[in-house]
Amino acid sequence: MINLFIVLFGVSMLYMASSSRIMAQINMLKLQGIILCLITMIAHHHANIAGVAFLLLETFVVKAVMIPWFLEKVAKKNNIKRDNNPQFPNFYTLVISTFILFAGFLIANIHSDYLKNISNLYFGISISTIITSFLFIAIKKRLLTHVIGFAMLENGIFLLSLSVAKEMPWIVNIGVLLDVFIAVFILGLLIGEIGTIYENPGVCHLCNLKDSESEEDE
Repeated sequence: MINLFIVLFGVSMLYMASSSRIMAQINMLKLQGIILCLITMIAHHHANIAGVAFLLLETFVVKAVMIPWFLEKVAKKNNIKRDNNPQFPNFYTLVISTFILFAGFLIANIHSDYLKNISNLYFGISISTIITSFLFIAIKKRLLTHVIGFAMLENGIFLLSLSVAKEMPWIVNIGVLLDVFIAVFILGLLIGEIGTIYENPGVCHLCNLKDSESEEDE
């Protein structure tokens, strides 16, 4: 059962990488949050009950509810529906992401002797998700899709921590999640402010922004 959820997580990653629809990407973040919650519940059901309950609550509330809700609110406020002009066409992005996924499994199999306590499926999909997230951030032009990419990156790191850590990986998760959580909200507020100036806020508009105090000094 746990392998099925991990495969579904990998499929959601490929869908996010190849889709240009913002709401579809946010819905996939919700799905990933739910999948990670279920994987945590199944993989660590013998661990400390209080620790498992805390991790399940944190995973579901933050990953499946709060971050997607905030991103959805930002998208609707700025009327952002698609990332229409990525650096690469969506089909090429899907091909590259599939290759990264295959490479992740290949690396896991080659180094299986050094990863005896880690499932190849766990490691392959988590590593490929992390790399694909960086690709996602690099090729997308909208600021909101960059924030979505950071959220997907955190999900991949969390899945990797589940596979590596023999004990509860809550320390790793809290540390990474705190950084991503702050980044998501700061970038979300930034998108809202840029949206009041530009109709379709994108990364290219950042170079045109100037501090108001600097303008006055000049």
